[in-house]
Amino acid sequence: MENGHVASDPSPQPRIGPAVTIGWATSVAMWLVGFFLHLPGLTAAPAVVGIFLLFIHLGAGFACVRLVARESLVRTALIAGLTTGLINLLIVGAIVADPEQRNALQDGAIIAVGGYPIASAVACLVGALFATTVLKLRTSQRAPSTRQQWLALFSMVTVASAIPVLLSGGLVTSHQAGLAVPDWPNSFGSNMFLYPLSKMTGGIYYEHAHRLFGSLVGLTTLALLVYILAAEARTKMKVLGALALVFVIAQGILGGVRVESADEADQPIVMPGGEEQTTIDNAASLGMAMFHGVTAQLYFAYLCALAAMLTPTWLRVERGEHTGESRNDKRLRTFSTVLLASLVLQLLLGSATRHLNHTHVLFTHLGFAFIVMIVGALAGYSALGRHKSEPTLKRLGHGVSHSVMLQVVLGFIAMFLVLPYEEGKHDTTEAIIFATAHQANGALLLGCAAALCAWMWRFRTT
Repeated sequence: MENGHVASDPSPQPRIGPAVTIGWATSVAMWLVGFFLHLPGLTAAPAVVGIFLLFIHLGAGFACVRLVARESLVRTALIAGLTTGLINLLIVGAIVADPEQRNALQDGAIIAVGGYPIASAVACLVGALFATTVLKLRTSQRAPSTRQQWLALFSMVTVASAIPVLLSGGLVTSHQAGLAVPDWPNSFGSNMFLYPLSKMTGGIYYEHAHRLFGSLVGLTTLALLVYILAAEARTKMKVLGALALVFVIAQGILGGVRVESADEADQPIVMPGGEEQTTIDNAASLGMAMFHGVTAQLYFAYLCALAAMLTPTWLRVERGEHTGESRNDKRLRTFSTVLLASLVLQLLLGSATRHLNHTHVLFTHLGFAFIVMIVGALAGYSALGRHKSEPTLKRLGHGVSHSVMLQVVLGFIAMFLVLPYEEGKHDTTEAIIFATAHQANGALLLGCAAALCAWMWRFRTT
């Protein structure tokens, strides 16, 4: 017995897993908040950014209190904070880089770089001690206690780490900034992690942030594979984890090859942010840009399905120990499979719409949206109505039914904001916001559909 309940998994109790999971989740949250606080036109003062990030650091300590036993609190908080600090070094380099020299740090910056992980660990510990001594928080009775539960949580962190890549990628497309940084893997000749934040303006900011988020999701996927190899006994899960890593590496290379295959412009092109772009798409690079956007969302859906397979509930179903309603529902399985296939086709149409700006492609995308809406409603409400005693399917049913309706609304708003297409026309801020939200919500819908489909095929064998 631990944290007030009996562990349902016979695997050894976790030691490092909770700290790494909390620390990694904290980094993902900090990167996402920092990204929004530095958006061109919305750049917050350094003091404001620092306060936000400090509170996230302290929040990691609160999470430690709620999720781990008191006897391991100090160790977990310190390791979680250290994990956060080490991961954040990937972005700290851009903050302390010397803007006058390539691949060089400002004077005294090495002390800040070396001290930041320690400061991060201290901040997390302070948050944990404040939560226990002042706020009197206690460990939740529903806190995860087994290796499988923490592995499942880390897989969800991996899913979350992919969301900023999709958001930033959508903004890159909306701002026509895919070639704002003309070289790869360097950025204007500098190491990607040492390109100064002060130089990330306009489209360069969106494109470079997208690359940094890509590095984060790649590192997180690598960590997930290591976690799977250490905590999973199922060979197929190790293979699926390895495939996830291959997938994300290939995705990164594809994005880089797209940049390198573009042509040099005859004269600099002035972009929406005001900076000049020196490269221009050709048929090959534009095709790779479309394919890159599609495979990014497919990778996200793959991570969602993988996260479902790593849950303790999935493991209990495999062992025949699950007592929930896991009957072989052929109708719901058909709905979920058709929905997933329809969403992939709609994704292809949407990518063509975004990159080619052809009105007839847009209307094909729009017309097919009604089919997706009908199939999504059938799948979502079937999961809700026929599996009320199955919490997992109930949650996925909510996710599918709500996101498919929201997707239709966002799509229609985005359509009216971006029509008619005009050569050389730059989208308004409102159009960019709704188009990006439409793309991001589409990825969430695809992820929910992938997880639902995986569950229904899992139940088919029980």
